[in-house]
Amino acid sequence: MAFIHVDDLKELALRKIGRNVLNFQKIEGMLKQFVGASNFQSPVSKVSETLVQRKMSIENKTMGVLAKEYFKSFDRSVEDIHKYPEGRDEPWVSLSFKIDNEDSSLAQQKAAFSFLVSERNRLIHHMLMGFDAASDPSCRALIIELDKQDEMIQREHRNLYTLLKVFDEASAVLVSELTQEQAKKIKR
Repeated sequence: MAFIHVDDLKELALRKIGRNVLNFQKIEGMLKQFVGASNFQSPVSKVSETLVQRKMSIENKTMGVLAKEYFKSFDRSVEDIHKYPEGRDEPWVSLSFKIDNEDSSLAQQKAAFSFLVSERNRLIHHMLMGFDAASDPSCRALIIELDKQDEMIQREHRNLYTLLKVFDEASAVLVSELTQEQAKKIKR
């Protein structure tokens, strides 16, 4: 970095802290969206209620817990989610979203996500403790760390965004088909 006044370095460091915290929160939000809306079963009449309950149940979960739930999509037994209760008196719906992946690729993704969670915790709980906003070297060192961290954050953000886009498209098809099916039953 060229010569920059320490006040400008401080402002830059603070902006980059905010950027990384915000992007970690975006990833956490995407995890909540995916985990809350995938892999469930419910009576058709209670789908909305079920999804609200699922959303509430994960509302306060940490990024690490959400990541573990997310990775269940890679090895979840689809049969379990599609077993309907006997003696049900109304139609049921189940939704599972399974991601097929090679074992080596999955191990890499889990490791990358585990590192992401540890980096988030490091930023929030450790990196800022030694930060001296009035110190040129401290600001520069933190800026370098934050930029390295941001590269990883952006990579995982893109991966999750792509997955959520596919999931949302699949969910829209399901909702459309359910709506059409309900309309057919009403016309009968």
